Amino acid sequence: MRNAIKIDKDTIITIDNSGCIGEKEHDYVKVSNEVAAYYSARVSILEQWCAGAQPTHLFLANFTSEEAWGDYEKGFAKVFEEIGEKMPPLNGSTESNFTSMQSGLSLTVVGKIAFEVNEENCDWFIVGKPLVGEEVVNNLNDVAKLNELILLIKLGVVKHVWPVGSKGIKAECKKIFKNNEIECALPLEKSGGPSTCVIVAVDREQLEQFYEIVSVPVEQLIIK
Repeated sequence: MRNAIKIDKDTIITIDNSGCIGEKEHDYVKVSNEVAAYYSARVSILEQWCAGAQPTHLFLANFTSEEAWGDYEKGFAKVFEEIGEKMPPLNGSTESNFTSMQSGLSLTVVGKIAFEVNEENCDWFIVGKPLVGEEVVNNLNDVAKLNELILLIKLGVVKHVWPVGSKGIKAECKKIFKNNEIECALPLEKSGGPSTCVIVAVDREQLEQFYEIVSVPVEQLIIK
């Protein structure tokens, strides 16, 4: 697993935070609240898949405003619509005593183990490109697609997914491959933002199907 926490034999907890991204005057990245929520949910769900789990419950900590709640809920719903799953129940809390100058949310996802993670007889690839900030909304064709990833998982083509975070591909690979050196055409230390690129283990016997399904850029990851 990456940053997920396993609290019993089949319950997985993941979390993602989004700060200074939204519609407020002092936000660093100006996007709709719905878009901010979409990408936060994206990260938390990829963390669930990394642990072999599917989401069952969502919990939102909303620091932006009471009015933002509905937009955040729409953003979460968009992710589940994309992957063809019913959105789990959403609960949480809004900071209503004080008004913040910048947007902020934290999404906690509870999930249950749903499929096996297996890296045997696999080759490794990066799906998508590392993007951050306004690069994300300006380069949507370079962002790994959740609907394609979940299809590949269900077909057994992809055996493991590992989202890339703010520390970049190299830092994630150290967690997966320990001290092994890696080689890839992508910038290895650039932030992956809201997991715009994902490390995947692909069954060597199904590489052709992998390339047929993935519509965004793909780079092979060489493990030395």
